[in-house]
Amino acid sequence: MVALLGRAHDSFHQNQVRGARLAVEQHNKNAGRTVDLVLRTAEDQGTAAGSAATAARLAADPAVSLVIATGGNATAPAALPPCTRARLTLLVTRADAAEIIVNTTTALVLRTTQTTGPPAVLRYLNRAVRPARTVVVHDLATEAESLTTVHFAAVRGKLDSETAVEEVAADADFTAAARRIAARPQDAVLFGGVRPERAAACARALRDAGHEGARIAGEHVLGASFLAVGEDWRIGAGYTDASADPRTEAFAAAFRARHGQAPGPWAAEAYDAVRFAAQGLTRLGDDDRSALRGLLLRRPWQGITRRVAFDAADQFFQVQEDTGEFLYRVTGGTARFVTRSDDIDAKT
Repeated sequence: MVALLGRAHDSFHQNQVRGARLAVEQHNKNAGRTVDLVLRTAEDQGTAAGSAATAARLAADPAVSLVIATGGNATAPAALPPCTRARLTLLVTRADAAEIIVNTTTALVLRTTQTTGPPAVLRYLNRAVRPARTVVVHDLATEAESLTTVHFAAVRGKLDSETAVEEVAADADFTAAARRIAARPQDAVLFGGVRPERAAACARALRDAGHEGARIAGEHVLGASFLAVGEDWRIGAGYTDASADPRTEAFAAAFRARHGQAPGPWAAEAYDAVRFAAQGLTRLGDDDRSALRGLLLRRPWQGITRRVAFDAADQFFQVQEDTGEFLYRVTGGTARFVTRSDDIDAKT
């Protein structure tokens, strides 16, 4: 049995349930299968406490072979301790927090995380924009979360351009920083924060100050407040738009036929997570479920959204080619798919 852990009323969880259900149904129709899959949904109430309690119940059920955590950074890390104690494999689809430790737990994260920086954002700046200078806005309202992006861009030298850092205090607006940035209006701006309302304030301040250069951020800013004012911003995200991505065309068609609607964010990623788990469960056979993580860890696997492989030393998601990072553009109050990270070039 595969259990999906998340909040029933969360749209991202609902998308993942539909994608996972399609994967299970397709697997069970395969005449050559050696195991049948059963899908179960488990409610975590959208809280860390709920995630931990529900994960503990799942871990105590011997019928559960694997748990997929569909939630974000507020809930997924809490499922690690009970699953680890029970030696139950936990696959993480959406969360990217640095707190998700993999080499001492039973978790495997199926995406790039904050510990490896924002690949699509950095690649877009280096390959497409190529600015003379990039200003990294360090929003101290979310200092810990912002620091990783600032570190990769301005300290580790992952940007080809000259870089500068603008720190904005947690209780300050972005007006003064925007004026300083707009003194060189063609400089690119990389917003390092994660809160939509703070990103929205930054976007308004840059617009009002007359900034004209590229403006980029990560997926966490994609809330209604930011989308309303973030016209023409580019966003790096860990999920694809399956209806617009050429490599997920067949999945999108099957999803619409099964569910009567287009797949939403994270549906294709959950579809991949179940298929990744299924090939491990097939090799597991009658062995104890505690052996599953080792099987999944050792063999790379190609999905429709990304290549899933893990570093042999630290067990993190391997960041090479086909990392499952995607570029979006905000236009008309909506984030619209542009391209996969690997396909970003000077014409993007």
